[in-house]
Amino acid sequence: MATFSDQTAPTQLGMMLNMRADDSEALEYRVRRICDAFGPVQHTSTSPTWKEFRAYNWKLSLEQFDQAFQLLDDFDRRDPSLADRTFLQASWRFKFVEPKTGQVLPGQENLPSIDFRLGPGSTLNFSAWKGASAYAWFLFPFESPTPDFEDYVARFQKELIFKFSPKHWRSWRISAGEWRPRRFVPGWYGQAE
Repeated sequence: MATFSDQTAPTQLGMMLNMRADDSEALEYRVRRICDAFGPVQHTSTSPTWKEFRAYNWKLSLEQFDQAFQLLDDFDRRDPSLADRTFLQASWRFKFVEPKTGQVLPGQENLPSIDFRLGPGSTLNFSAWKGASAYAWFLFPFESPTPDFEDYVARFQKELIFKFSPKHWRSWRISAGEWRPRRFVPGWYGQAE
């Protein structure tokens, strides 16, 4: 992906502890250990639909990120039943570039914010816990699914460790002063728009 992005390093690194309305001693131990390593809780996330949910978050430096992996290993050895409660996250906010020239593609100055944590534009998030996951919001700077767009996306797809799905494509337009998505299926899936 580095050849298609203007960012080579994560924009944000972090650790999250999902407390899930649980004040068990094992979770409190994790809170104390993380605070000892990285300082006080920097942000608490809650949910409007699940009143008992709360998660503690810490922003990390690159050096702290390596240390956080060691903490995860220690936590999992100490209490494997809580392996799904502590996450490491690496996030990128970036602009697309043309790999052949290294130039940033035009039209990426005023893109919508899909991931509120990182701001406007394309984002990629990796989370590591008992497994790993990736969340990607790619805002390709093309007005419509032209042959140039299809060529660019096909080349980009070859660089990724996951495949695009025909179900998740949106064309974003400004309407009444707000960004609004409209679903479409690119032609290479063999389906009409």
